[in-house]
Amino acid sequence: MASRLVSKCILIVVIYAILLACLSSFGDARYVCQGKCEDLPNCDASCRQWGYQGGRCLEPLYQYCCCIE
Repeated sequence: MASRLVSKCILIVVIYAILLACLSSFGDARYVCQGKCEDLPNCDASCRQWGYQGGRCLEPLYQYCCCIE
């Protein structure tokens, strides 16, 4: 009887954790593209200078410098 209760509690906790992970936006980076990487040779430094957390060149063809909010 107690083992059934424990297994149901564990199941509820696991389902809750899965739903929380799916619905959470934790780690969801938002990008603001500023221009082409050929115009901004150091994308990360430029984005940090403008007050963003960093930046990187994104697809297509890794040609757009996008800053991370």
